[in-house]
This record gives sequence, C-alpha cells and structure tokens, in this order.
Amino acid sequence: MKKIIAGVIGALVVAGAGAGLWFFLDSSVAAATVGKVKISASQVDGTVKAIIAERKTVSTSGMQLAFGAALTAESLNYYIISHLLADTAAANNIVVTDAQVSTRAADILKQQGSATKLKMGEVSSSMASKDFPGYVREILYVEALTKIVEAQGTAVANSGTAVQSLVRAVALKEGVTVNAKYGTWDSAQVTVAPPGAASTTNPTPAPTK
Repeated sequence: MKKIIAGVIGALVVAGAGAGLWFFLDSSVAAATVGKVKISASQVDGTVKAIIAERKTVSTSGMQLAFGAALTAESLNYYIISHLLADTAAANNIVVTDAQVSTRAADILKQQGSATKLKMGEVSSSMASKDFPGYVREILYVEALTKIVEAQGTAVANSGTAVQSLVRAVALKEGVTVNAKYGTWDSAQVTVAPPGAASTTNPTPAPTK
C-alpha cells in the first residue's frame, strides 16, 4: 500500500511505448475479492488498456514504467486498496464526498499548472486518467486516517505505518483473495505481488464464519 500511495502523491506533486497484456484476461472470472466484493477481470483489463493507450500520448523518456504482469498487478491493487481504504474509513466514521474529491482534484490540477503536466504525472505512475478521481479519494481517506492516528498519539514519522496497520486489519477481517493469474495477496505489505514475485506472507485467507 505504501508504494501505491507514495506513487500517487509523487505523481501529483511533480511534473515510450506501451506493452500488451502478458495474458488474455477472462472477463467472466473475478480477478480478486475483498470480502463479498468481486473485482472483475474486465475492470483490471480496462485500466491496463487505458494506461497503455495514454503512454502513447506523451513522451515516456526517462520514466520507470511497469509492464506486463507487474502493470496488471498494480492495476488490480488499485481496486483492492480502494475498497480497503473505503471500508477502513467507514469503520472510523470518515466520509469523503464527491464534492471534496472534485475540489481536491481541481486544486491538484491548479498546482500542476496544466492538464499536460498532470497527465505526465499520471503516466509516470501508471495511473489511468479515468481512475484519477479514485486516487484523489484515496488520498483524502489517508489524510483523514492520518489525523486520527496522530490524534491518538502516533508520532508524525510513524503515522504512515499506523494507517497501513489499520488497513491491514480490515483486510484480515474481510479477507482478500487474488486469482493466481494476477499473483498473490501479500497481507504484510498490503499489496498484490505479481506472479513469480516473492511475497512476505501467504495469501490472506477468507474469514471463516
């Protein structure tokens, strides 16, 4: 989760070629589940295709971009983290409105100076433009959760780790499973490890009743 959030924030404060999918996605099966919520292969496919298409609209020279299985895992991770952050926020009585998201998105665009610079940041972080509002919502959730853990006495330097712990706890409670085609769920790092990548833990089992 730290990698995703760091990548999002980095893309918003700083101003090639695409690659095909490493396998054909079957849109009829779930790429992952978070509790009772299913994330479809078509959702992930749509994000990957959008990212690849947008890379062709800017110069990617000097960018360190994810491709193939790594890109697919990152795209799936976006959807998983979105659900987990939303549920973690709800458990802590945090509400983020569409108006707040729109206001922050406008602020970010103004900060960047132009839509072109914002697009460069999105491409650099393998973020599809269509998912930008979702990433902004994630940032607002993280900021609100950070205020909570700091109000409880967590040092500023440790607030990121504390927020990650809150999200990890929700993931363990709800259960996260990932289709083996996409990799495995690393419950310690709260992220999807691509196929063949070493994870620090076994996949999180679904909760038992």
